[in-house]
Amino acid sequence: MRNGRGLTSLLRESPTRRIAFLVLPTTNLLTIAGPIDVFTLASDVLQQSGRRTTPAYNIELLSSDDSPVPTASGISLTGAKAWKKASRPIDTLLITTSAIRSHMPFDSELLRWVQVASKHVRRLGSVCAGAFVLAASGLLDGRRATTHWSAAGRLAQMYPKVRVDGERIYTRDGHIWTSAGVSAGADLALAMLEEDHGHELALAVARRMVLFLRRPGGQSQFSSQLAAQAAEHHPIRELIAWIVDNLNGDLSVPTLARRAGMSERNFGRIFQKEIGLTPARYVAQQRLETARHMLEETGEKVETIALSAGFGDGEALRRSLQSRLRISPALYRKRFGADENRRIPR
Repeated sequence: MRNGRGLTSLLRESPTRRIAFLVLPTTNLLTIAGPIDVFTLASDVLQQSGRRTTPAYNIELLSSDDSPVPTASGISLTGAKAWKKASRPIDTLLITTSAIRSHMPFDSELLRWVQVASKHVRRLGSVCAGAFVLAASGLLDGRRATTHWSAAGRLAQMYPKVRVDGERIYTRDGHIWTSAGVSAGADLALAMLEEDHGHELALAVARRMVLFLRRPGGQSQFSSQLAAQAAEHHPIRELIAWIVDNLNGDLSVPTLARRAGMSERNFGRIFQKEIGLTPARYVAQQRLETARHMLEETGEKVETIALSAGFGDGEALRRSLQSRLRISPALYRKRFGADENRRIPR
């Protein structure tokens, strides 16, 4: 039998939130599977820990009709119901489709339904080219939004009233959230989960999925590590990995050139061609990304973070953050970081 305190806790248990996914044809599997797994795992963690007796989230798939939804991989999703038959109430409505459909017209009746739904849901969002549905509905006019980097220019051209930010992994403007493509849907869902249930649960789910709760790179689709993956020269790729492990060491051009087995002049030319940045610029970006990640995910002192990331001292880190982001380390941590006094169990 539960004691009185446990009974009171159960009586105060918040209702299950319905997350409805409007899935349009050719959506990438990961685009939809990533966020679904985030919300499903969150329910599992809460129930397994005894913090809830009912699921935190209920997932509902919506489609144009009751037929299976074809995805980009050729695998069809079953179990979806026509959007006209959507259950009520919907807490969060997320719209997903792929960038290759971004230039196609959308059903006018569907757009009207999205407009009406936007007035009744707590959150409205999109993954990948789902932003085009929101834009076509007029719901992004005057708002900041993002989409897959390959479709960002088209979104800005087709809908000039939308303030398109093609570099962000996800954005939030009021109750409307938009995210980049494919894996970014999981980032969006983790941010929503953190808003609903706090940092501890979001971090636990991220760890189970072997994901960053917040990616290095300040939520950018183009972190310096991702850019480095495109390097064709094997010595450059190996050097990138070595740089990441030696940020607090000597990363001058002469040192890096010797490490790569090249002359300084040839090294500088090849590195910039492969990575798109000078060696010094790349090192500076990598150090800043690492420092930002540590500010977000640890409670380490600024001086300790500065030394680990290769800034030498806290003042150098403060100058870098102020120059690049117009923000101090303390304010950055307050806005984007976990409560440094909270102990997060692994």
